[in-house]
Amino acid sequence: MEENGLPARTEQKAVEVNEAVSSDSESDNSSRRATRNETIWTIFGCALANFSDGYQQSLASSTNVVMNHLLGTKVYTATFQTRLSNALLIGSIVGILILGYASDLFSRKSGMLITSTLVVIGSLLSTLVFQVSPAKNMLWFLIIARGIAGVGVGGEYPTSAAAALEGSNEYFDSKRGPIQVLISTLMATSGGPVCTFVYLMTLLATSNNLKTAYHAINGISIVLPFLVIIFRLKMHDGRLFRKSNFKQRAVPWMILLKQKKYLIRLLGTSSAFFLYDFVNFPNSILSSAIINNIVPNHNVRQVALWQLILALFPVPGVFLGAWLVNRIGRRWTGIIGFSGYIIIGFIMGGAYTELTTKSIPAFVVLYGLLQACGHMGPGATIGLISVESFPTAVRGMGYGVSAGFGKAGAAIGTQVFTPIQAAAGKSATFYVAGGIGIIGVVIYWLLPEGRDVDLAAMDEEFEASLREAGYSEKMIESS
Repeated sequence: MEENGLPARTEQKAVEVNEAVSSDSESDNSSRRATRNETIWTIFGCALANFSDGYQQSLASSTNVVMNHLLGTKVYTATFQTRLSNALLIGSIVGILILGYASDLFSRKSGMLITSTLVVIGSLLSTLVFQVSPAKNMLWFLIIARGIAGVGVGGEYPTSAAAALEGSNEYFDSKRGPIQVLISTLMATSGGPVCTFVYLMTLLATSNNLKTAYHAINGISIVLPFLVIIFRLKMHDGRLFRKSNFKQRAVPWMILLKQKKYLIRLLGTSSAFFLYDFVNFPNSILSSAIINNIVPNHNVRQVALWQLILALFPVPGVFLGAWLVNRIGRRWTGIIGFSGYIIIGFIMGGAYTELTTKSIPAFVVLYGLLQACGHMGPGATIGLISVESFPTAVRGMGYGVSAGFGKAGAAIGTQVFTPIQAAAGKSATFYVAGGIGIIGVVIYWLLPEGRDVDLAAMDEEFEASLREAGYSEKMIESS
């Protein structure tokens, strides 16, 4: 033993220090694992929410067939059909604008919990529609219920897109483009065929009982957002949002309105969103009515089967888009998609009569390819370009305004497609798709390419521009 026991005490202290360092290291690793897991929960929650929203949007197509057969065209007029189709879209515009702004001001997580709750309420009310009478009151009740669900669906766009991008940026930045496409466009697109499949299987199981089929598809639309809420209880706001936000400082509106760089981007993304949704939504929603008109005797099972086949076509298109966004870039992927609109749209417009009278399968295949091109190009990329074009502090607002224009385009397209068909023939809408494709190619050529954008560097540049413009409030990282 050494004198005064000094070496022994020194050795004991060294052990204690090593144990403390080891404990701190384990704590840091545990914290990193927790954060990574929370990020994965966020991404999966956004993916499931987009699937739920895609399912919601597809309900209108089958609902149109159900109401046409149960109520007849004298009660379920073209006007009511358009109102019902537009209810979700109008609600979406409200949700996009309000919750896009709120998600920047407060929290991505709280905004997304609100959206899912609204979808649950709207879906629950929709399933109760046959308890209301007379028929016109029932239709108005359904329109209001769809509008409530629409606010939730619309609010999902900016909150989910921003949260998913910011989450991907933390651990999967090099793959954030494909990830964003897969969890947004792919999941939303997959909701369509699943909804149609449930509808078709219920018809087969119940010998074409349309009321049961209606309750089946709407019942599932209640369960899906409930599952989303469970995922979202475990999510967190991303590191980018915690570092750059307006939660604890005033929004410098006048300075923001003078940021020409971002205003030009907003004009471009809003225009592209408007054009794509102007064509895509009416074609998706009215596809059942178009097929119903060309199928002999309007057989509901046959119509549903063709609907299912048509709904499956966009899915491989989205996979192709997800693969292309990192290889050739977001802009070129969108340009190729809009070019498909030009080629296929004009072919279908010119050969419409021949296709619908002599070969329904060829018509459905071309229709499906038109949808696949849209989902591969602008469908896969416009949301991605929109979230990558704006800094974190205003990402929800930037995306929200862009997507709001998109939903306005969808509502206007749904409103005018039927009058266009009545005035110029059913082939006219496909000529419109081809013409929109030309304008879309031009606009996409002018959009920013976000493949190599550093989101954190963009935030720093944005904060520096605010300071240069005289904005003195400092960033305070939120917890």
